[in-house]
Amino acid sequence: MTGLDVIATALRLAKPGAGSLVVLRGPLGCGRSKTLKDARKLAESTGVRVLRAAGARQERDFPFGVLHQLGEELDGPALITVDDLQWADEESLRALASLAERLDRLPVVMVVCVRDGDVGSDSPLVQQVVRRAAQVVTLPRPVLTEDSRRKLVTCLRAQPAQVRSVLDAMAVLGDDLELIMPLAEVDEIGCTTALRAMDRLGLVDHLAPRFVHPIVREAVEETMTPAHRVRLQTRAARLLHDAGKPVEIVAGRLLAITFAQGPWAVEVLRTAAESAMERGAPHVAVEHLRRALLEQPQAGSRRATLLAELATAERGVDRAAAATHLSVAARMVTTTRERAAIAARFVPGALAEAPPAVRELVGGIEDELRVARPHDDLLGELALRVEARSHHAECLAPGRFARCADRLGERPDRTYPATSAGRELMAVRLHCATIASAWRAGEVAVIAERLLSHAPARPDHVHTPIATLVTTLCAAGSVDAVSAWLLRALEHAASTEQVFIEAEQALVLLHSGRIAEARTIAENVLATAGTRRLASEVLVTLASIACETRDDNLVSRLMRLIKEETHHPALSVTYQMLCGAAGVAAEDLPAALAYLRDAGSQAQELGWRNPVLYPWRAEAAGVLWRMGDLAAARELAWEQHALAVQWGAAAGVGKALCHLASMTEGTAGVALLRQAVDVLEGSANRFELARAVEQLGQRTADRQVARAEQGDCPLTTAQRRAAELAMAGRSNQEIADVMRVSVRVVEKHLTNAYRKLGVQGRGGLSAALS
Repeated sequence: MTGLDVIATALRLAKPGAGSLVVLRGPLGCGRSKTLKDARKLAESTGVRVLRAAGARQERDFPFGVLHQLGEELDGPALITVDDLQWADEESLRALASLAERLDRLPVVMVVCVRDGDVGSDSPLVQQVVRRAAQVVTLPRPVLTEDSRRKLVTCLRAQPAQVRSVLDAMAVLGDDLELIMPLAEVDEIGCTTALRAMDRLGLVDHLAPRFVHPIVREAVEETMTPAHRVRLQTRAARLLHDAGKPVEIVAGRLLAITFAQGPWAVEVLRTAAESAMERGAPHVAVEHLRRALLEQPQAGSRRATLLAELATAERGVDRAAAATHLSVAARMVTTTRERAAIAARFVPGALAEAPPAVRELVGGIEDELRVARPHDDLLGELALRVEARSHHAECLAPGRFARCADRLGERPDRTYPATSAGRELMAVRLHCATIASAWRAGEVAVIAERLLSHAPARPDHVHTPIATLVTTLCAAGSVDAVSAWLLRALEHAASTEQVFIEAEQALVLLHSGRIAEARTIAENVLATAGTRRLASEVLVTLASIACETRDDNLVSRLMRLIKEETHHPALSVTYQMLCGAAGVAAEDLPAALAYLRDAGSQAQELGWRNPVLYPWRAEAAGVLWRMGDLAAARELAWEQHALAVQWGAAAGVGKALCHLASMTEGTAGVALLRQAVDVLEGSANRFELARAVEQLGQRTADRQVARAEQGDCPLTTAQRRAAELAMAGRSNQEIADVMRVSVRVVEKHLTNAYRKLGVQGRGGLSAALS
């Protein structure tokens, strides 16, 4: 039976000599007050007089306060309800106990409510009333909701200081009973008593101990003043530390404290940051180290150490912030060795993107090392690492590349570096030589492959000069070793490093001729990044894939991302190349040519001559050919070929020959294609070989093609080629890849072919062309 059913039965049985006392009890929010309200409505509907009263915490010191609320004399059938009996004054409790003894001689039903676990619920006077009850109804624990919060806060504020201390400690520490007691400053008996009282109130499970619902914790926190909460959090952090709890837990507590705790806190935060980095959570490490800086507000070597560690954590999260923190740290320390150790932490790509003042700082440290190194052998490794980073930044800086190229000489140094620092510098030198086409691709590839074989396949290579080997080997056409190396590096990569490595893999796939896979990875990288800013080297890689695959969607997305980053030289050239590709797709050939020439002008001014990495001449030649300026087109195509031969990568030479062949008629064009096939046989790019073979087959086809050229077939050469590839089951994107045009152009060729041949689609091509 419900509480209301019990009261209804008692009212029906009430007559002279048959009155009764009913007790409703239960935890906070169990519905006692609502049951009383429903009972009063029931009594009034049957003509029974209702007298009501309620205890109040603020009125417990007023004698007969509850009894005065009842007011009238009992002279007939009546229902008396008293809510919150635990808060009634002593005089009223004694009077109600006396009345309960006489109810069996009165036509009166008295219903009292007791909130279990609340202050006074177990007092002798309350129990004296309860013991005289004919029936005690215990209501079940309620399901707490947001609507319960106001009642919870009111109830909690009414609890004794000891109970509130225990609840506050639980809100801060959780269920660690051994630490709750010292934090609440209560002994075991006091803690157990408080927990049991709150258990009866329906707020905690005293055996765990834990709050029964998150709303209870929130209500407890609402009753705490900010200053009190901070005091508890501060003491809790130290208690956890002294108890030997894991540093991650202690560090989490320290994050909520905004004032210094002392040297112990610094070590905890640094250790927690190191642990976060090991498990691939750089964002957490950054949070811990930024908090640690609050412990070292004064400039000096200790703060510089923290800034350097913070920069290491930030390099995959916020490279610009990392560069700033390293530059600040370098200015704080006093010795060349300390400055060099900090400068050696710069991410090469981030240093290239940094303001000129930061690059000048690193250049100054490099000069210091040049002077100090002969007198200190231990500075040698640091000097090489700093030089590698400074050299890399100069490779990408306007007006500074010539200095880098001058250092290279005509051929690579035959002395192979014996240390990892020396290999970092050699990697940068190879990269510089690749950009400038200063050395031959074969020579570069041999050294780059050897450097890669000595470099551990670690995901953090993306933050070091070793990452430049990927671009170098791709440009040289030597991709087999780097492909397997990147797979191993990706196995343990954090999400921030994964983006870099996947972009590197996409570049390798592109130069292997697996362009569909490269395009898919590029799309995934963009999708994964979301609104997060991508590093310049990642954007350059994705843009090269977009331009090579003629993917209009990829081109437009990257243009939006790079448009505001054109102050960076590499991204400026990249943006012009993307605009050129977009112009070709939109059939705006004059605009496309202008953008491509701008890209070429910038690249030449910077000294970037590699035809594989910066193929603007080939793209511009194609546009000029379509515009009808055949002489200018051939001139640029021959320039592209000459540079490709000078660099010496088979894929670059083969592509240039194919491009020339498309602009050369008759047997001379066929000869160029035969030469391209021979060259591409030695290339890792199997797609370019297949395309060259396909073009050669077209040029040396049987009389059917000859008749087509003489007008027997209404299709143009491009339309017929697109139709034949469609008949072979190729998708529009695959046809575009083979023909080196955009998907939009393929669609136009096929639409015109269908119209001329009088067919509805691909299904009619075979019969129409036979």
